[in-house]
Amino acid sequence: MNFKLGIIPITASAAELESRLLHKELYAEKVSGLKPESRRLREILAVRCLLKEMTGEEQTIEYDEDGAPKLATPVKMPNDVAWSSISISHTDGYAAVVLSESPVGIDIERRGRKVEKVTSKFLQEAETKLLDRICSSQEERLLCLHLVWSAKEAAYKVLGKAYFDLQNLTCIEAIDFESKTMKMRVANKDNGLTIRFEYTDEYVLCYTVINYQ
Repeated sequence: MNFKLGIIPITASAAELESRLLHKELYAEKVSGLKPESRRLREILAVRCLLKEMTGEEQTIEYDEDGAPKLATPVKMPNDVAWSSISISHTDGYAAVVLSESPVGIDIERRGRKVEKVTSKFLQEAETKLLDRICSSQEERLLCLHLVWSAKEAAYKVLGKAYFDLQNLTCIEAIDFESKTMKMRVANKDNGLTIRFEYTDEYVLCYTVINYQ
């Protein structure tokens, strides 16, 4: 398994989260100017706490010119391979992180009905037909809409700015609830992507690891 996934509920206060961290200098610039106990501050601190839990120590995160994160120092994992690829996502009440030796992308979304209002911005006709075929109720359709939306957000973090037009350049071709995977066709790429997903009554989570099938 060439990835590690972590999810944390953001229920603690910013002060409590910060008390779990010893090296404020690692994230001081990122939180500079944020209001005490703001949602953004708690999200950043929750990610730092989760990453510490996943790797055993606090990490320095760097960002490229597009804002994509990367571990400044690769982390030795149980397979003795150094991992530096990281993807981060947060939504109301939760944060998620995935680590790997390969490029990764993750997205977590709070479930709600707002997804119905934006389907014209991310759904292809072929995807609409797929949902018509596999969904037997409105509840199932809402879940699948959230999954497709989240899958495309996760894919963007791997594919980059060239795939900003996710509606037209990516297409979910299959959703398998038994294996919790989706197959995504990607323009100009022969192999496409395998998207893995999880969901609860509160959120959907999608992630993809390049070269992980």
